[in-house]
Amino acid sequence: MLYFLIFLGFNIYYAAFPTHAANDLKWSVTQLGIFYAVLSGIMALIQGPVLRKAIKRFSEEKLVVIGSIILGINFILFASNNIVAVSVALILFAVGNGLMWPSFMSILSRRAGSKLQGAVQGVAGSFGGLASIVGLTLGGFLFNSVGGATFLISGGVIFVVFIMSFRLLKMK
Repeated sequence: MLYFLIFLGFNIYYAAFPTHAANDLKWSVTQLGIFYAVLSGIMALIQGPVLRKAIKRFSEEKLVVIGSIILGINFILFASNNIVAVSVALILFAVGNGLMWPSFMSILSRRAGSKLQGAVQGVAGSFGGLASIVGLTLGGFLFNSVGGATFLISGGVIFVVFIMSFRLLKMK
């Protein structure tokens, strides 16, 4: 369920943000490309040395909780047309995703065990694919209907992940 919701929240964002960037922020295709390049660079930094240090201090379960709250806040900031808020959102996106996603995948792999690992990851991948179909379609529809409030919905989905991820702490 968490896998589905994570993908749903992200794909609502991914469908809406390029249109938001072009129409509301008045970005060119080049500016949008630079935005995603910077995002990817920061995520690589977070998923490398930062995550390595964070995992020594926090459990993977705690990193999922921490990362999901950061991501929820990030999506709320994307609703703004303010470049400072969008820049802060970019950093929070990279930090939240960089801490949460690898940790979540590690938990999923570890809890499945060696015998069921492939099956569990296959089912999770299917749920991710379904969430992509729903999220991308819904993201486009929502952005046409409610504009920047689409990011609040995406953030709401991730806040549900945040709340549900506390169960990971209990299951440890």
